[in-house]
Amino acid sequence: MANLRLKKSILEIVDNQLKANDPKDTRQSIDYEDDHYISTEWDEWDELVQKGYESFGEHNVTEGLRLWQEAWGIFESIMKQIPETETLYGLMESQDYVYPIDNWLENYEMELGNAGRYGERMTFCQKVLEIFNWQDEDDSCFRCGIGESLFREGKTGEAYEYYENWLTDDPQNVNGINSYSWLLFENGDAEKAYEVVRKVTRGVSCCVDNSILFMHAQRLADYVGRENESKWYQHQLDKFEDSMKKWEMDEDEIFDEFTVPKQIPVVKEKKIYPNDPCPCGSGKKYKKCCGK
Repeated sequence: MANLRLKKSILEIVDNQLKANDPKDTRQSIDYEDDHYISTEWDEWDELVQKGYESFGEHNVTEGLRLWQEAWGIFESIMKQIPETETLYGLMESQDYVYPIDNWLENYEMELGNAGRYGERMTFCQKVLEIFNWQDEDDSCFRCGIGESLFREGKTGEAYEYYENWLTDDPQNVNGINSYSWLLFENGDAEKAYEVVRKVTRGVSCCVDNSILFMHAQRLADYVGRENESKWYQHQLDKFEDSMKKWEMDEDEIFDEFTVPKQIPVVKEKKIYPNDPCPCGSGKKYKKCCGK
């Protein structure tokens, strides 16, 4: 019994000593089960972006653009904290591709254009071009946004000059050629619109990368009365369609033969941008047709 009282006294002395050495105003209780989530700028940006998509889905364009303008402010703040100029997909990789940054930037550009806010659209596109390193990535969506906005604001001469300078530096840019040609056609100059696409498509084969230009060229050739050239473009498109059908052979058939058929072309997926002609052949822009 005496031993128990002694042990109790010792424990009380040790406990009192520990309390004396632990200042009351700084003692904290640590809960290792705490799952408290710390919000970041990325999460704030993502929440605004998703709310914006919901607003556009409800046809509330004004609210959608307001939310995305606020999201854009946060995005600019994030980018200013990055010490070196980043590529767009490098930024997405650094975030483990959690956030669909590329789609949002393109959709914001498109919605500004649909709303007729061309000045804001040009400023936005120019800023996007400045923020990222585009050396090995495609910036044509935002370049087209600037050119088309100049045209929509009635600055036709500036728009044409913009495209001419761009295509002088990058003469094979499919989206730039296609966008410029459509604006020329819309402005009543079908002959020049046809020549813009003709000079980069005649004498070459139709493939995934340039098939949009071939479709556009075929319709324009027919429109301006170049019957033989229209037939040639159609023939090229038919050959391309046949090659694509062969590419879509059943995978088991290919490997049963132990070799890949020689006629199957190696192709890469072609991204359709909002301002591209719709692949369905309607003649409308993708964003105003199947891309709605």
